[in-house]
Amino acid sequence: MIDAINNKITIFIPLFPFSILFNFNVSAGLGVSEDFVERFSSLPSYTNVKISPDGKMISVLTKMPDDKKGISIFDSEDLSLINAITLTKEEEVASYYWVNNERLLIQIGYYDSWGRGSIGEYFAINYDSKKPAYVFGMRARTSGARGKVVDKFSYGYVENILEDDEKHVLLSVSGFGKQNNGGFADAIRLNVYNGQQKRLGKSPLAGGQFVSDSKGTPRFAVGSDIDNNTVTMYRASKKDEWQVLSKTPYGDGEIYPVNIAKDDSTIHILDSTETSTYQIKEIDTKTGETQVVFHHPEYDAYPQIIDDKVLGATINPGYAKAFWFENDDPLQNSIMQAVQAFNGNIEVFDKKEIGLVDLSKDRDKLIIAVGDSASSSKYYLYDLGKNQVKYLLTMWPEIDDQGLEHEVPFNFINSDGVKIHGYYTPAKSQREGESAPMIVIPHGGPHARDSWGFDPDTHIFSQAGYAVLKVNFRGSTGYGKKFTQMGFGEWGGDTQQDIIEATEWAIDQGIADAERIGIYGGSFGGYSAAMAPMLRPDLYKSSVAYIGVFDLEMLYDEGDIKTIKWGGKYLDKTLGKDPEKIKAMSPVQQADKLEAPIIIVSGKEDQRAPIEHAYALADALKEAGKEHELIIVEKEGHGFRKPENRLMLYKKMLEHFNRTVL
Repeated sequence: MIDAINNKITIFIPLFPFSILFNFNVSAGLGVSEDFVERFSSLPSYTNVKISPDGKMISVLTKMPDDKKGISIFDSEDLSLINAITLTKEEEVASYYWVNNERLLIQIGYYDSWGRGSIGEYFAINYDSKKPAYVFGMRARTSGARGKVVDKFSYGYVENILEDDEKHVLLSVSGFGKQNNGGFADAIRLNVYNGQQKRLGKSPLAGGQFVSDSKGTPRFAVGSDIDNNTVTMYRASKKDEWQVLSKTPYGDGEIYPVNIAKDDSTIHILDSTETSTYQIKEIDTKTGETQVVFHHPEYDAYPQIIDDKVLGATINPGYAKAFWFENDDPLQNSIMQAVQAFNGNIEVFDKKEIGLVDLSKDRDKLIIAVGDSASSSKYYLYDLGKNQVKYLLTMWPEIDDQGLEHEVPFNFINSDGVKIHGYYTPAKSQREGESAPMIVIPHGGPHARDSWGFDPDTHIFSQAGYAVLKVNFRGSTGYGKKFTQMGFGEWGGDTQQDIIEATEWAIDQGIADAERIGIYGGSFGGYSAAMAPMLRPDLYKSSVAYIGVFDLEMLYDEGDIKTIKWGGKYLDKTLGKDPEKIKAMSPVQQADKLEAPIIIVSGKEDQRAPIEHAYALADALKEAGKEHELIIVEKEGHGFRKPENRLMLYKKMLEHFNRTVL
C-alpha cells in the first residue's frame, strides 16, 4: 500500500481561454472594493459535478447567463462541450442524476421573483436532448393514469439510483404537506422513460424516511415519533415484519444506516445509543453478529465506504483527520495517492480537503473535489488507467482570488472545564502578534457546527480588515451527544457564555482588539448576535442579527416548527420547559441591556424565523430607546438566495461595522 502512495501521478491543469478583469479601487464606506463584495455575493457557478456511468462524459450543474441553473455536458477526454440542457420559463435544474449512459433524470426547480425552490417534480431527457419526458409530479395528466400508484400531488426525492437498473430509479414519495405530519412515505420504482410507477414498499414510520437495498426494497426506516423520539426500524427482507431497532429521546443517541451490501451480507450503521460519540458498526446479516469497526471517544466518526468496503473513517477535531484501514484495495490505494499528492499527507487534511464526488461504473475514472479555507473547490478527473489527474473547473471562478487568508482551528478550556473548538481567520495583512478588529460569527442550528473550509462571509470581513471568529459552542454537533446535550435549555445561557469566552480567548491571544468587536450571525446565529451583546454590552460594540428568532415563546405559535408533528416536543427539549427561563433567554425581554447599534434583517417569506420576530425585537428596542435599523426583504425566506439581496446585505453590514466598530 505504501509503495502505491509513493508512485507519482501526473496532474494536468489546462489553461482555459477566459479572463476576469478586477477593479481594485477600495470603496471608502466598505473597506474593500465594491467589485469584490459583488463577486463574493454571487452563488457558485459550478456544482454537482458527475460522470456518466461509462466514464465518457462529464456533467455539471451550471449557472447560466440568466442566473438559472442548467446542465453542461462535456467530453471527458478533450473537455469539449457536447450539450447544454436548460428548462423553460421560470424552471431550472435543481439536481440531476445519470440513470444510464444516455439518460438523465432532472429534479425540476423554480427560480422566479419569489426565489428558488422545488416541489419534487422530475423530468427525464437524453444527454443530447432527445426523448424528453415529464415523468413525475403534479403535472402528470391524471393521478389515476395507468402505471401511476401515488397521487400526483406528491413530493418525491431520489432515494436510490438503482445502479444495475438502466430504466428505473427509486423515489421516496410523500403527499404534499405530509412529509413531517403523519404521512407514510412510499417507495416508488419510477420508469425514467415513460413515468410508470411500481410501489416497492412503504415506510412504517409516519413522517419517516426509508433506506433501501440495492434492489430497491426498503430495509430501514428512520424518523421521529409524536413524542420526538428518534426511531430506527429494520426488516431482514421484504417478507419480514418491521422491528424497532432503537427508540430514544431526541439527543440521547440514535442508530443510522449508512450502507447495505449489494449481496446483502453486511450492513454498516452509525450508533450512539451506547456511547457519546458515534460507533461505526458492521452487522453480519446471516449470523446477526455485530462488531465495532471504528470508534473515537471524543469526536463523532463517519465511515468512508465504496462498493460495500469501509476504506476508513474520518473525525473532525479542527482539521479533518482520516484513519485508513488495511484493505490492500487498488481503488483505496489510488484515492490515498491522490490525497498525498494534493494534501502532502494522508492523515490530517490541514492543507487541502479532498472529496470523492463521483465515479464511473467500472471504477476506473473518479471525480474528486479539492478545496481549502482560502479557495472554493476545484474539480478534477482522475483517470486510474492512465494514472493522470486532469483539472476540470472551479466551483466559484468569480471569487478565485489569490492572497485570501486561511482559517486556523483553535480550542480552549472554558470556565466550566469544557473544551471548546472553533476557527479564526486573520484580518488581511494582519501580522503575528498584532491585534485587529474582529467580527464573531456564531453558527446556526444551534445543533450544527462550523468546519474548516471556504466561506465567502469570512473573506468579505477579512479582506475589509477584520479578523473573524467562529465557535462550536456547547450544543454543537460532531463532538458526541453529551456535548450536544450541554446546549439543551441553554440557548441564552451556557451557549452564549461559550461565544463570549471564545471572544475573550481571541483578545487574550492578541488576535482581537478588545475595543473593536462586532458580532453577526444567521438563524440561531442571528439570535446569538442579538443575545450575546445584551449579556455583555461592554464586549460587543456592534451587531447584525440576520433571519434570527428573538422571542422564544413565539416559536410555539409562529413559523413552521409548530406545524411539524413533533415540533412542540423538540422545543420543549432544546429550550427547556421553564417558562420564566425561556422568557429571560428571549432578546425581546432584554432589549434595555443592549448598547451595541444593531441591524435586524429578515426575509418576508421566512417560515423558520418569521418576520414577527424581527418586528417584535424592533418594537422592544424602540421602546427602550436603543439604536437599531430594521430591514425586511420582500420575496426572500430563511437565507437570501438572490445575489442582489446578498450584495445589499454585505454592503449594509460593512458600512455598519465600519461606522460602529472601527
